[in-house]
Amino acid sequence: MTKKTHLPFFLTIATFAISLSACTSAGTPAPTLDVNEIAVQVVSTIQMGYTQTALAMPTATNTPEPTITPLPSNTPEPLIIATATLAATPTLSGPTPLPINPATANGCYNAALVADVTIPAGTNFKPDDDFTKTWRLINTGTCDWTSDFKITYVSGDLFGSDTTKIRKRVGVGNSVDISLDMVAPSGLSGTVVSNWQMATDIGNLFGPVLTVSIVLPGSRATATDVGCYTSALVSETIPSGSKMDPGERFEKTWTIENTGTCDWLRDFFFDYAGGYDFKGADRVRITKKVTPGSTVDISMSIDAPDDPDTYTSSWRMRTDDGSFFGQVFTIEIKVR
Repeated sequence: MTKKTHLPFFLTIATFAISLSACTSAGTPAPTLDVNEIAVQVVSTIQMGYTQTALAMPTATNTPEPTITPLPSNTPEPLIIATATLAATPTLSGPTPLPINPATANGCYNAALVADVTIPAGTNFKPDDDFTKTWRLINTGTCDWTSDFKITYVSGDLFGSDTTKIRKRVGVGNSVDISLDMVAPSGLSGTVVSNWQMATDIGNLFGPVLTVSIVLPGSRATATDVGCYTSALVSETIPSGSKMDPGERFEKTWTIENTGTCDWLRDFFFDYAGGYDFKGADRVRITKKVTPGSTVDISMSIDAPDDPDTYTSSWRMRTDDGSFFGQVFTIEIKVR
């Protein structure tokens, strides 16, 4: 607010007094003015002005000062720490708790046998009997199985079946029934087995070996039956576990002996029986007769896969009518 001054008012009074003095000079001499009296009048006039000004101004109302509410102190937000939730190991269901066997794993894939749902070991059959073998497996790995995963033949008698896709997705910790239609072989007697295993879509084996074991009556086969044919490995190049570079081509040769009692005809062949399907590996016809006790060399040029991993493939001798017999021969390499 600007502070008012009464200096103009004081000057007006003084000027008025001087004017009165000047007027007397032209006429009757004015009485002598007492300077002190004039000052008293001026001061009284100024005081009267102050009083009138004060009365004219509105009366000030004492407005109480607003109450200042202090701002709340900044309370720090609670610190939220993200924690990772570890997936619990799947609980295996079955007649008894099933331990996870790391020895049967291949990468993130693994399996465990829950039950032989059909055809328990030692079931009796007659030659050429049809039956369906079913295993209940559980995925004990850390990756799902796709519908292109397979149950694949690895050794023993084929029982008229073949490598088959499971055709369904199996999540980690889930179980699945896998079945194969089979035929009891003719020309054999006693206990006969067929061994199978799970394989990925590119043929990498994992999980336990799944066995079908049946008992057949009768005597051993005659010279015209498959039962007189058998084989054994004498030597091989590129032993199991050999390390290869991605895409490397190598020559694999097996020397195989006819350990049966019948000749192998030139239309007999060495054929793929399961596992990884290597590029360049294909059935080989022996093109000559191999008598009992004689040997034959079987060779093929194979390309190693491009991705680092362990790859296994199973092969076996076959008669001219397509029946497998004898030992299972393998290709197993590790791509660096």
